Amino acid sequence: MVDNSVSLPVPDAPGLEPLAGPPASDAVQGELHLRFRLNTGDELALAATGVQEVIGISPEWITPVPNVPPVVLGAYNFRGQVIWVADLGQFLGFANPLSTSRSEVSVVVVAHEGLTVGLAVDQVVGVDWLDQKGFRPAGPSTAGQAPIILGEWSGQGEGSSRVRLLQPAALLQSGRWIQGTGA
Repeated sequence: MVDNSVSLPVPDAPGLEPLAGPPASDAVQGELHLRFRLNTGDELALAATGVQEVIGISPEWITPVPNVPPVVLGAYNFRGQVIWVADLGQFLGFANPLSTSRSEVSVVVVAHEGLTVGLAVDQVVGVDWLDQKGFRPAGPSTAGQAPIILGEWSGQGEGSSRVRLLQPAALLQSGRWIQGTGA
C-alpha cells in the first residue's frame, strides 16, 4: 500500500514557476476551465473536468486516414489507444485549416463516456477559473455551432472580447466526425 502522508522535497528547477493553486476557498468563483485559441484568434474553453490531457505532438505522428472528413487530421497512438485528431477550427466551421507545417501541434485530449478524441488547436492559453456571472447562453451568432458551443463570457479573454464554452458531450457525439463541417 502507498503511504501518501509522506512527501519528498522537489528540487528547484531554474525557469520554472510554482503552479498556482486554486484561489482561497472564500474567493473561489466559477469553475476551472482550460482555455485555448484557434488560428482564427477565437478563444474557447472546456471545463477542466472534460479534459484528459494536453499534449504537444509532431504532425508526423498523426497518421492520415483515408475516407474521413477533412476536419479529421488523422489517427494518433495516445497511451496505447488509437484516437482521432481533428482540427477544432474546421470542425466548428471555420474555413482556415490549422497549420501543420510546424514542429509541434497542441492537442487537447477530451474524453466523455468512453469516447476519446484529440482536438488540434493553435495555442493553449492556460487554465482559469471562469465565473458563471458573466456567462451568456449561445445566441444566433453561434447557431451553426450549436449545441457544441454552450455560450460565452465577454471580457474574459486575453486580448479578445470573448471566450466561448464548448460542450464535450455534444462535441464527441456530433455527426461532423462522419460528415465534416456544417452537420
